[in-house]
Amino acid sequence: MDIVDSHVHLYPGAEVGSLAWCTEGHPLHSQHSVEDYLKATKDLKTVYSHKLRGFIFVETDRKSHTETETGWKEPLRELEWIRRVVEGKPRSGEGHTSQHAQLCLGVVLWAPLPSGPDVMQRYLDRVQERAGSMFPLVNGFRYLVQDKSHGTMLDGNFIGSLRWMGQSGFAFDLGVDTRSGGIWQLEEAAAMIERAHEGLPDYQKVKIVINHMCKPDMRSRDYNGNPAREPFAAWKTQLTRLASFSNVYMKVSGAFSEMDPLPPEDEQGKWRSERSFLDIRTPTNIVGKRLAGPEFGWRW
Repeated sequence: MDIVDSHVHLYPGAEVGSLAWCTEGHPLHSQHSVEDYLKATKDLKTVYSHKLRGFIFVETDRKSHTETETGWKEPLRELEWIRRVVEGKPRSGEGHTSQHAQLCLGVVLWAPLPSGPDVMQRYLDRVQERAGSMFPLVNGFRYLVQDKSHGTMLDGNFIGSLRWMGQSGFAFDLGVDTRSGGIWQLEEAAAMIERAHEGLPDYQKVKIVINHMCKPDMRSRDYNGNPAREPFAAWKTQLTRLASFSNVYMKVSGAFSEMDPLPPEDEQGKWRSERSFLDIRTPTNIVGKRLAGPEFGWRW
């Protein structure tokens, strides 16, 4: 079976300092490029007889701000980096070669959604200039809201940007964090989608691609070691609401990284916790199909 990985973060060692979240001493404070990714995925072929067809590159939350164009410097620098990967023109030591040029099948870039549609159009012009011949691979944008304040997703400029994206043919990767940020993020996301889609025909409604199953709370447990019911009930309720919207998809990725690590001797407890997670019935129409089948991603 051919595999398309729907969510991959890559960056060269020379640009680690541009990552907003990756301080010195962080375990990921080193190069994570295509060669590293291929080493991590080699078992797909050797053990599971699957073929990695390629991946969707997702922006890595570089240092940025939306107030002026100076805040676009690092995201546009990231675009230049993934363009070198796509064109097979690496700089020395970047961890990719011309043989890897066909692996990137799509690109999701950062964008200044809080600034509104006029600024989004100006940003798109810069993206097109920097992307050159690889611009057709740019199929969506992301602006992480998981660490933003209440109301960010409902601001008029934010909604206007989403409506502009839908009418321009771009998808929005939605990054919320139910466990760390709270269930209110999902509630606000549902209201955001409702407003962004209001009054538009389906073909103009922005496609919403939810990252990492909304990062459900896998760390609250009952006395048997299974995920606690209350956080999951709230998560399922909001997912059911999201499933009622058209043009909404979800990546089945990143869930197990939300779980507390269990002691090595508690293998039965580990199995029980993972099994109980997999038994949860996610609304089927929210688990989207893009490219070739259900959308699974490593969050690598």
